[in-house]
Amino acid sequence: MKLSKKTVTIAVFILGAIILVTSAFADIVLGSGYNSLKKSIKTTAEKLTDKVDNFSIDAVVAFKLDGKIVSEANSNIKFDVVNNAKETRDENFEKGELRENYYYSDENRHIYKNIDGSYDVIEKRKKKNETNKVMQNPFEEERVKDMERIMDAFVGNLQDTIQVEESDGKKMYIGNLTESQIPSIVNAISSFTFKYSILNQWQAKQLGVPCPKSNIYLVNAMGKAIENEDGIIESGIFTASMSAQDSEGNKHIYSVEISIDIKDINNTIVKAPNLDGKKVTYSKEGFEFDSKYVGKYKNDIVVEKDNSFEKVGERFVEINSVENGNLKGKYYEVYKEGYETDTVRNFDFYSNYDEESYYSIIQYTDSNGEKKNGVIHRDSLQNINISFNVTINEDNNGYSCLYDEDGFNNTFTRIFE
Repeated sequence: MKLSKKTVTIAVFILGAIILVTSAFADIVLGSGYNSLKKSIKTTAEKLTDKVDNFSIDAVVAFKLDGKIVSEANSNIKFDVVNNAKETRDENFEKGELRENYYYSDENRHIYKNIDGSYDVIEKRKKKNETNKVMQNPFEEERVKDMERIMDAFVGNLQDTIQVEESDGKKMYIGNLTESQIPSIVNAISSFTFKYSILNQWQAKQLGVPCPKSNIYLVNAMGKAIENEDGIIESGIFTASMSAQDSEGNKHIYSVEISIDIKDINNTIVKAPNLDGKKVTYSKEGFEFDSKYVGKYKNDIVVEKDNSFEKVGERFVEINSVENGNLKGKYYEVYKEGYETDTVRNFDFYSNYDEESYYSIIQYTDSNGEKKNGVIHRDSLQNINISFNVTINEDNNGYSCLYDEDGFNNTFTRIFE
């Protein structure tokens, strides 16, 4: 159970109720302090994204089976809000192995450290209509707003299970829910989500644990969060346990434990790693094609005749050169004798790399002398996907295409000779 960076970030801001949602134990540990806790979570999100210069997060996620740790992830993430920079160090323990990961990013680049000690440096591309912030306030997202409304309606009589204490200017939110306090509808939703989203058959196999199959129910859930004098949640702990039987009828207790600390506010320094003397591979984000895609590709021209399919020709794409993301090539069609059409397409194409675009746009001149656009993508490992007669929508980085023949197949397979 790896600690994803996105999960950690969201969990910080949604430490109480929304941690439960993202962990499939939704709407349980909310209690009489629900509205106060929700206000504190929103204040934390707003201040960490817009009101402070920098901060750090320490997070630990542990997954246990029958009381024994199966997987544990420790993460330290440093945020420089002013300079839009982030530095992450992860330690993941799983199946007796410890894996360490390092990642750094700023406005201009991503830096990854590989297992062998080398580094990958990827220059960022410029993207249209994108706010370049190291972290976004999740409560500004529409899906989180919808989630909040659902939770407000769903909490019901569980609002009495949290206690709020105040001491030395700080607030402590404490909730503890036992099996007897859990409504059947909450248990049913939690059980379904746990079985099919949190620990499905594939995930259980990856972790080497029995897959939960039947009699799944939430045993208990506990949470604690501390809000400091500035209204920021500085720490939180959440634990929950599910009981389930595996395919052989054996009963197991599956537990998750999450702890998060927000610290060093306005005292965190984020620095890029020193790459002097290191093995470094440099690349540019967004170069979809390189020289290994130079070659010939084809697909069949097929028609339907007498309730069967008949091959009447072949389409070919030749990529002749790729340099700095720019392609030059040729498209043409070859028909069998007797199946030629009025217009057999045959033209050259080229692309000019645009770092603001999410795909490679090609230009060509059709048989009528009209200049048109197309789009080319990689498809699987070695094949390509190409579309012609494309209209580019620059406002949303989208496109639409109108084929001038029925059944045009835009997937081309590499020819190896």
